Amino acid sequence: MITFGLIAAVGVPLAVLVLAIFWPERVPQDRTVEAIRRRIEAEDQPPR
Repeated sequence: MITFGLIAAVGVPLAVLVLAIFWPERVPQDRTVEAIRRRIEAEDQPPR
């Protein structure tokens, strides 16, 4: 039983750490390529 406890005590936090490091972060909507392209195109147009 000590082996299972040791695996649980070390394995679970290690798994959480690995997931936190490698889980992809979501890109905010205003930081996508399309949103940036739309802003640049809007800035290039002459004012009305």
